[in-house]
Amino acid sequence: MAKLQIRHLVARANAKGLTRYYWQPAAPLRAAGWRPLSLGTDQAAAMAKAEELNQDVDAWRRGEVPAGAPPAAKARAKKAPAGSVAALIEDYRHSRWWAALAPRTRHHYGWALDAIEAWAGDQPARGITPPAVQAFYLAQLRRVEGTGKARRVIETPAKAAAAVRVLRLLLEVGVRLGYLASNPATKPGISAPRQRDPRLWSPAAVAQMVEAADRLGWRSVGTAILLNHWMGQREADVLALAPWQVEQGAIVLTQGKTGRRVALPVHLVPALVARLQAETARQVVVKLPTRQAGQVRRATMLRHDRTGEAWNEHTFRHVFAEIRAAAVAGLPEDQAQGLPALPGLAACEDLRFAELRHTAVTRLHEAGVDELGISGITGHTPGSVKAILDRHYLVRTAKAAEGAFKRRLAAEGEG
Repeated sequence: MAKLQIRHLVARANAKGLTRYYWQPAAPLRAAGWRPLSLGTDQAAAMAKAEELNQDVDAWRRGEVPAGAPPAAKARAKKAPAGSVAALIEDYRHSRWWAALAPRTRHHYGWALDAIEAWAGDQPARGITPPAVQAFYLAQLRRVEGTGKARRVIETPAKAAAAVRVLRLLLEVGVRLGYLASNPATKPGISAPRQRDPRLWSPAAVAQMVEAADRLGWRSVGTAILLNHWMGQREADVLALAPWQVEQGAIVLTQGKTGRRVALPVHLVPALVARLQAETARQVVVKLPTRQAGQVRRATMLRHDRTGEAWNEHTFRHVFAEIRAAAVAGLPEDQAQGLPALPGLAACEDLRFAELRHTAVTRLHEAGVDELGISGITGHTPGSVKAILDRHYLVRTAKAAEGAFKRRLAAEGEG
């Protein structure tokens, strides 16, 4: 099952290779009455219908009663009881605090707000207590899949902690708007356990991953890795980079999450220039069904190497995992291309694209760039730069320690 760019739209191919499209609303939407829908085999028609359904969902979330909504959702779209959690969510979505959020952040908060409304939408906001917050966390933490012997309980602590963070923000707005006197989710004592410490990419790992990507035919992913090893941007901003954002040799972008504008002189890195020129050479503007008639989505610099469409993060991560597995295992000789075998590199195991951002910060620091200079490249605040450097203290001091030992050896030899 492949997820497409449009929300809730997925594609499934059967044994005969025929692809059917489905609109698959998330669990909180299903709990509110929205049901999965088969959209047939015509991709264009399926995308248009999915956009129409998503518009109905958005209208329903705003408190409207769209004609295409199921009966249960229409019932919930009626004006929420005064002082209820549902009314608070509606006020939050119309508040200046919601408007100030980046579109991507609003999208990520949406699923949590749906879960909160499904959990306690009709209940008075003032009735939420610290024990209720703990109960909400446990409800989000565990889900059951299968029945009988196939039944299994799956825990998602990171997702549950994220839902509680959104609940805390929502109730903080509730305090400001007079829904409740204090925020019971201020200190819930909940944190997602860190699965492992963030890792930095070594130069050898970067080279291995780029080579594996190129050999597997995912050259745009190799370019993204090489590019972000220098830029240190968020994955979404790298994938959304437009061709015309290259100005006089510098990549100029406005970060989606923070709105910060950065200019990165990539023309100073010869290894990047040829790759960027090759990516730009195959750019076209792609017209897709959109929420507003006649709107055209802008082309992006990095495009899916098989379809020519813009990358979405879900697909990019699956392809990245495929490349990572090949980099670890190695690749055989390619006689047709005249390429020798690529030995595996164990250091690539469990690498994550997002950690190229930390890697760029650390490498810039090792090169002698101060925190303010680093923040001008990656868009971090100086405080965030310091936090990243502190987290990777042992890594970033390794070169300093090696230099100190060499100077001592040289001094003792002279003595």
